[in-house]
Amino acid sequence: MKKHFLSLFDPEHLRLTLSLFSAAILLMIVSQIMGINDNLPGIAMLLAGIILLYFSVLHPWRKLEYWAILIGVCVGILLLEWLGIHLLVRLKFEKYVSEAIGMIVAFFICLPGIVTGIIGTLICAFRKK
Repeated sequence: MKKHFLSLFDPEHLRLTLSLFSAAILLMIVSQIMGINDNLPGIAMLLAGIILLYFSVLHPWRKLEYWAILIGVCVGILLLEWLGIHLLVRLKFEKYVSEAIGMIVAFFICLPGIVTGIIGTLICAFRKK
């Protein structure tokens, strides 16, 4: 893992890392200025910023399997979240279910991770041909 993070700052990756990171931060800041409450362009900019943030860290990946694992991990987290909420509701512990945390995990962590994994998989698949 240490080798991966150090490779982000190699001369061949540094420019792309900083470009993706600065674009991600810019999109997230502008989306917060515009507001994301019932504002589709603001939400889209926030999601695009999170996706670019994922890419700024993961762009050195060259194997298709890594991107597929990212998709699997994000889908697994979504399934575990659904299972946890379902169990808490079945056990009549609704007071412990936080809608905000569930939405943040589902829509601002897992959904961008799945989209990033799909895009990365497509890029790796077409790069090999």
